[in-house]
Amino acid sequence: MKQSFRRLAAAVVIACTAGVASAGPVILGGDDLTDHGNRTGGIDINGQNNEGWLYIEKAVSNVLSSQTRAGTLTHDIVALGSSDSTVLGGNAGAGIHFAALELGKSVLYVDGAAAINQFFVDLIAGIRNPGMLWFSGTGAANNLDSAEGAALTANAVTINTYGASGGGIMAHGSGATAYGWLSALLPGLSAAGSCNSTGATLTAAGQAAFPGLSNSDIDANAGPCHNSFTGNFGGLTTLAFDGNQRSYIIGGGATTVIQCGQPGQVACPTNNVPEPGSMPLALLAALALGFQQVRRRFGAPKSGK
Repeated sequence: MKQSFRRLAAAVVIACTAGVASAGPVILGGDDLTDHGNRTGGIDINGQNNEGWLYIEKAVSNVLSSQTRAGTLTHDIVALGSSDSTVLGGNAGAGIHFAALELGKSVLYVDGAAAINQFFVDLIAGIRNPGMLWFSGTGAANNLDSAEGAALTANAVTINTYGASGGGIMAHGSGATAYGWLSALLPGLSAAGSCNSTGATLTAAGQAAFPGLSNSDIDANAGPCHNSFTGNFGGLTTLAFDGNQRSYIIGGGATTVIQCGQPGQVACPTNNVPEPGSMPLALLAALALGFQQVRRRFGAPKSGK
């Protein structure tokens, strides 16, 4: 009996390690480049994305190229906080629409707090299986409102589990509406600092994580930024500095781990530790499967004992 439980414990460790090893790419910006982008040449494939929307196109391409989500994808991208649009500038839903058009990728638009909550229910149930989550951010038309931001924060654990399973994550914006979910996973992180895109530069980690992006795709040429990140980054790293050497874009390539307290990452603050529910679903499944195997082999406990 003891040997069986030792085997189960070993299986749990392996499952947890595998979840970390297969984690997906992450790119989180203190920008509203959804607002500072446009399309010229028409709404069909003959058009061209410019400035902030070109950044979105390139970043989404790189995230999708390194996501490792298992199973058949139901959509390439889930756009959280926007409805579909073909407006030619200043609209978050249009920004991701035209980025996906250029890349030949499919998008599921999830607009409204109730729809966001239902999406995460469907994600857990396996009804939805996207390659990446795209958060529409703040500062543009057709992007996150406070209720939608609260819905994302309420589903922070599921977002973390999704990323740990290989799914890609990309976000824009500032403050609690855009990044309350991130602060829930990393209580020591602040997403409300000042930002200056003039002179912004990709770090070596940014160039390695997202090849094809250049400084002109993320600096004042693309548009302004409104937020920088400070404090405890957990498993994230700085991908771009603003002109004042503040962390303007953070994240990482494949195998990026977001949450504090994970193997190889900084410890969580003891006064605000994430709930035990943040345990990856793969790990919970491994526990359940292991105990079922032990139960089948040795029999269920007899009543009264």
